[in-house]
Amino acid sequence: MKDRNGFDPENISKSDMNKLADHIEEYMDTLREVMIIPQEMMDDHGKRINKALEVSEKLVRKLRKGDSSVFKDMEDCNDIL
Repeated sequence: MKDRNGFDPENISKSDMNKLADHIEEYMDTLREVMIIPQEMMDDHGKRINKALEVSEKLVRKLRKGDSSVFKDMEDCNDIL
């Protein structure tokens, strides 16, 4: 079922995936520009922070390729909700 913007979670198009990738990249760029991480936090959590950024970059690459395996099935989502 499409929402009011024409998005259908049952049928995600490559265009939808590119839009999502654009927004994730924009968020990551903004985060990198404005985020100031204290050295103590980097010492304690730097590896986790860097890993999270790497995973996000990998997600963007998969979305750009049109890899819909990054999305859960609707049934799995319903279990969460």
